[in-house]
Amino acid sequence: MWRFNDSILSDPGALAEIEQTLAEYFTLNTTPGVTPETLWQAHKAVLRGVCIKWASRLNQARQADKLLILSQIHIAAQANSSDPTPAHLKLLLEAQARLSDWNYKALLYSQRRLKARYYAFRDRPGRLLARYLRPMVATTRISHLVLDTGRKTVYKPLEIGNALAAYYGDLYNLQPDPLPSSFCEARVDRYLYIFHLPSLTPTQRDGLSSPFTELEIATTIKSLPSHKSPGPDGFTDIYYKNFSAQLTPHLLSLFTSAAEAGRFPEEMLRTTIVPLPKPGKSPTLCPNFRPISLLNVDVKIYAKILANRVAERLPKLICSDQVGFIRGRQGPHNTKKRIDLIQVIQTHRLPSVLLALDAEKAFDRVDWMFLRKVLLKFGFPVSVLQSIFALYASPTASVLTAGFLSTQFGIRNGTRQGCPLSPLLYALVIEPLAQQIRQDDGVAGIMVGPTVYKIGLFADDILLTLADPTDSLPRLSELLTEYSAVSFHKINLPKSQALTINVPGNVRESLRQHFQFEWREDYLQYLGVKISKSPDQLFDLNYKPFLSHIKQLLFKWKRTSLSWMGRMAAIKMSLLPKLLYYFRTIPIRLPKSYLDEVQSLLNHYVWNGKRPRVPTRLLNLPRGGLAMPNIHLYHRAAVLASLAEYFHSPRPPQWTAIEQSFAKQYLITTVIWLTRRQRPPLPDILPLTRWYLHVWDMSRTLLLNTTSLSLATPLEVLTHWIADFDCARWTSRGIGHLHQLISGGKMLTFEMLQQRYRLTEAWRLSYYQIASVIRRPGMSFPPTLPQAPLSPFASFVVKPSTKAKLLSICYAALNVPSPDHTWSFQKAWEGELGIRIPSQAWEWAFELDRGAYRCASLMEVRRKVLYRWYLVPARECRMNKTVSPICWRCERLKGTMIHVWWDCVVVEPLWRGVAGLVEKAIGLGLPFAPADFFKGSHQLGSINWSLTPQQCIIHLE
Repeated sequence: MWRFNDSILSDPGALAEIEQTLAEYFTLNTTPGVTPETLWQAHKAVLRGVCIKWASRLNQARQADKLLILSQIHIAAQANSSDPTPAHLKLLLEAQARLSDWNYKALLYSQRRLKARYYAFRDRPGRLLARYLRPMVATTRISHLVLDTGRKTVYKPLEIGNALAAYYGDLYNLQPDPLPSSFCEARVDRYLYIFHLPSLTPTQRDGLSSPFTELEIATTIKSLPSHKSPGPDGFTDIYYKNFSAQLTPHLLSLFTSAAEAGRFPEEMLRTTIVPLPKPGKSPTLCPNFRPISLLNVDVKIYAKILANRVAERLPKLICSDQVGFIRGRQGPHNTKKRIDLIQVIQTHRLPSVLLALDAEKAFDRVDWMFLRKVLLKFGFPVSVLQSIFALYASPTASVLTAGFLSTQFGIRNGTRQGCPLSPLLYALVIEPLAQQIRQDDGVAGIMVGPTVYKIGLFADDILLTLADPTDSLPRLSELLTEYSAVSFHKINLPKSQALTINVPGNVRESLRQHFQFEWREDYLQYLGVKISKSPDQLFDLNYKPFLSHIKQLLFKWKRTSLSWMGRMAAIKMSLLPKLLYYFRTIPIRLPKSYLDEVQSLLNHYVWNGKRPRVPTRLLNLPRGGLAMPNIHLYHRAAVLASLAEYFHSPRPPQWTAIEQSFAKQYLITTVIWLTRRQRPPLPDILPLTRWYLHVWDMSRTLLLNTTSLSLATPLEVLTHWIADFDCARWTSRGIGHLHQLISGGKMLTFEMLQQRYRLTEAWRLSYYQIASVIRRPGMSFPPTLPQAPLSPFASFVVKPSTKAKLLSICYAALNVPSPDHTWSFQKAWEGELGIRIPSQAWEWAFELDRGAYRCASLMEVRRKVLYRWYLVPARECRMNKTVSPICWRCERLKGTMIHVWWDCVVVEPLWRGVAGLVEKAIGLGLPFAPADFFKGSHQLGSINWSLTPQQCIIHLE
C-alpha cells in the first residue's frame, strides 16, 4: 500500500514541484466538462506519481555512495571470477571493506541521531517518554484464528484477513425482517410517533444546512490530529496541512457537489479496517477484535465539518442524561449523579436495582433506515440528511492484517469507528430508547423533588437506577425488545451487570431466575470505576486498589534510567491523569493519611529513594519550582471544580439538581458566598454537598483573591441581608453581580447607574439598601484603579463557560507561594553576590525559563545551579574534612558557588566570550555582572526577536 512520504517535504525542490504541479493541474483541468469528483480523484493519481518520483530520487541521492561501491564490488567480482589473480582479489576485498566502512558510518550516524533524540526528549512529557514508560503490550499481530466454534484454525495472514472480512461482512450487512421495506418504515414511524423528542428550530436548521465555506474547510484541516494513519489513498494529514491553500477551493467544490448529489465516488468511501484485540479477551476469536476504520483524510475532513455543525446543536436535542460526546458534558457527571441517587436510596430505604447494560457491537449494528427516521424526528432538514448519507452511499472495506489486504466487502449498516461523525449519530440513535424509558411509567425511577431519575448514558454505556424492580425489570425488558426490533440494537444480557439495593432475599432470588444478568453482590463497574451499593464503600473499592496500582507502576518505573526531572515528567504525564480521573468521578472526602501516602510515594520516586535536595513545596510551584503535583491541592481543586459546575449555564449537570433539592429554598450558588456564620442551617443536604461547602470554606479566599465581599457575588445573595429584596428587578436590566455596581473600590452613584442601565427613581430605595450592605464592616472593597480585577474563578462565575478548565483554574489558585516568602537558595545567592535581588527580578528569571529549553537536561542543569545543588569545595569541605576548600580549577582561591561558576580566572574567559556572542547576536551589550547572566536581564524583554533569524536568547549554566 502506497503512503505519502512526509519526509520529502523537507526538500525545497520536492516542495516546489508539488506546489507547481498542483497549480498547473488544477489550472489546466478545472473545466465545465470535468466534475469536481473526477478532478479531485485524478489529482491524487498525478500527485502520487510526483511523490514517488521524488522519494526515489532522494533515496538514490542518499544511497549514491553506496550504489557506487556496490557497482565497484560487482565489477571487481566479475574480474576476479574471470581472472582470479591476487591483484583482482585485492581490489574486491578493498571494495568490500569500503562497503563495510560505509555501513558502519551509517550505523554510527543513526545511533548518534537516536542518542540525540533520547537526550533531548526522553525526560520531557511526550511520545518518546510515553513509549519508554509503557509496559510491553501484547503484539497486535494475529498469530491465528479459531473458526467454526473450534473446528477450524487458520494461520496464514491472508486467510486470517479473509476470515475477519467474512465476520465483519456479516456484521455490517445485518438482514432486516423479510417484510416489504415500506412496512418496516411504517413500523419505525409508529415507534417514533409516541415519543416527545425536541426538534431543531428554523434558525438551527438554517445554520445546519448552510453551504460549506473555504474558511470552515481550512479550519478543519488545521485542527486535524497529526501522525494518524491515512486511508486507502495513502494521503496523510501532513499533505493536507502543507498544501491547504491550494486544496481548499477544490475541496469546497467536491464537498458541495457530494452533498447535493448525496454520494461520494466509490473509491473515496473505501476504508481499511485494522482489527485491534480487546484487552482481556482471547485474540483468537473474531468477535474479540475492535474494528478501527481508516478513512481517507478528505472524507474525514468532510465528516468533521458535519460533526462540528451537529455537535453545536446536540446539547439542545439530547437530554442531559446522555453525557458522552456532547459538548459541555462529561462522564463524571453521571458517576456523581449515581452516588447522590444511591445516597437517596439508602437514606429512604428504597428497594432498587442498578443495571449497567452491555450493548453488543453497538456502533456496528446501527440501522441506516432507522437513523434516517430518527434524524427526521429531530427536525434535521432533508438536505442535511443527504449530506450525512453521502458518507453511507455504498461504502466498502477491506481488513488489513500483517500487511495483507482481505477481499473487499460492502457495508449496509453501522457507524464506522474512526469517523468523527459516528459518536454523534449514535447519541441521536440511542436517544429514542432513553426517552421511551423516561416516558414509560411502568419503569419506575428514583424521585427526587419533582423529577424522576432513571437512566444515565455515556454513548452506548447505559446505567439504570430503578425502583420497584419486580415490576420495572419486566417492563424494561419489553422496551428493549421493542427498540431492538426497529434498530438492530442488541443487549448482551449475560454481560449486563445488576446490583440490588434494599431488596429482600427472596425477591432477589426470583429476579435472578427470571433475568439472565450478571448479578453482582457489592458493586458494578461503570466508566472505569466501581459503583457500590453504599457510598461508604467507594473509598475501599476504588481508592485503595488504585494506591496498589500506583505502587506497582512506580516499582516498574524504577528500572528506567530517567533523571529526576524525567521522573517528574513521568508522574505528570502518565500517573496524574489517572489519579485526577478518580478525583473527578468520585469526589468524596479522603483520609489525609491516604493523600499523604500518595504524595510520599511520588516524592520517594522522584528522588529515587534518596534525601530530597529541594523542598517539596518549592518543587510544587509553577514559577520558581517545577510544577511537581501537589496531591492534597489537586484533590481540593477537583472538589472545587465539581462545586463550580453549579454555575454552568444554561443547564447545569443533573447531579447539581439532585443536591440542590435537599437544600430546600436556599440556592447552593447563593449560600457559598456567605461565610460559615452567615450561612443558614442546611441539615438535610447530602454528604457530598456538605463536603463541597467545607472545601469551599477552606479555599474561598484563595479562589476569589480577596478576604472581603467578592465583586463576583451574585445579587441573589443580598436577599439574606435585605428583607423583601427584589433581585429579579435588577437582573432584568442585566445587573447580576456586584462588580457591575462597583468602580474604584466604591459603589457607583445612583445617577451613574441611572445613565448606564436606564433606571428610574423607583429604584433609588433599593439602591440605598444595597449601598448599606456594602458599607458594613468586613464587606468593604480595597481601593483600586479603576476596578479590582476579578480572579479567574470569579470571572468564570460571572461568565460561565463549559469550555473553562475548572480544575486547572482551581489548582492554580490554590498552588500559590506565601507572599514575600524568600527561599534559602535566594538568600544564599543574595549573600554571595552582595546585593538585594527584588522579588520582581526573581519572577523575571523564572519567566525566562518558561519554554526556553527544548532539552530537559539543559533545564535540569539550569535549576541545579539556581537551587545551588552542586557541591562546590567550600561546601563539600564542611561535610568531609579531608576535602580542601580551595577551587579545583585555579587552586588559588576559596571555591564558593560564585567563584566556581563565575569569578574563577579559568572560567572568566568563557563568560567574556559569551558576552561577546550575546552582543553580536542581539545587538545589545549586557552588563558583565553575574546576576544578569545567571538570572537573566530585563533588557532582554525589550528586544524585537523577529528582527533577524540569527537573533536568539542564549541560556548558559
